[in-house]
Amino acid sequence: MARARITTVLVAAVIAGITVAAPTPASADPPGIVKAGATSVSNSSDKTLTAHCPPNTVVSGGGGYLTAPASSGERMVGLDRLEPLNGGTGFTASMREVSPNPNNWRLSTDVTCITAPSGWDVVSFTGPLNTQGVNVGCGTKNVIGVGGRINNGNGDVILDHVVPSADLKTVSVRGTVVAGTAPVNWSVTAIAVCANVAGLERITSFVPSSSTAHKSLSQSCDAGDGLYSAGADISPGNGQMFLTMVRTTTVHQYNLVADEDVSGYNLNWVLFGYGICGG
Repeated sequence: MARARITTVLVAAVIAGITVAAPTPASADPPGIVKAGATSVSNSSDKTLTAHCPPNTVVSGGGGYLTAPASSGERMVGLDRLEPLNGGTGFTASMREVSPNPNNWRLSTDVTCITAPSGWDVVSFTGPLNTQGVNVGCGTKNVIGVGGRINNGNGDVILDHVVPSADLKTVSVRGTVVAGTAPVNWSVTAIAVCANVAGLERITSFVPSSSTAHKSLSQSCDAGDGLYSAGADISPGNGQMFLTMVRTTTVHQYNLVADEDVSGYNLNWVLFGYGICGG
């Protein structure tokens, strides 16, 4: 049976971006878990980047994040794709410029890969046009990984909610229109990595409500457990706060960062983090 654990994060440290990384075996359970990553060129353009799994493994999770020096893009970019690929070969992240940004910046993508468990599959569901919230379920299997994608948002719609349910049976995803824009004919796709894996735990952490313009958090699985996947939620999501890091930093730990837009929000908001852990 799935379990849930919640942690309040009062002070959180952000781990800076990485360079291109080769797959690295882990000493944690489950056996065979590996991580890999890739980093884009530095320029002032929207970016999409895939990190690939090594042979004989399949994706369970991953992330995307603004890479050091992150200050050049903070408050000006946001994630609109966090996608475990259907064939299991890797994880793709996309980041868009959501306000005029003459500065150069880089995107990194990371992927967590595992030896394929029984029943492994990637399922997805795309909602109706111009609909914010979408859910997808794993049926009798458990969710071991989460993802979401904005379709035809063109930087005017961003992801601010990619969350596994407490019982690890469904994934909910929300796309939010960036303040001051009026996109049409966009949609949201919710993605779940499913498998017959028992004994999983959803861990949850959050930065308490405040009007702070920059929020970050970090949380680790229990000793001996590996991190399959990570998700995030900004609440309230009103198109003025953007996810700039959803990162499975190690095989045990995830890190999140969210920033207000350059105009400033000035109201209270909460950053939530979610991890799926198992041994």
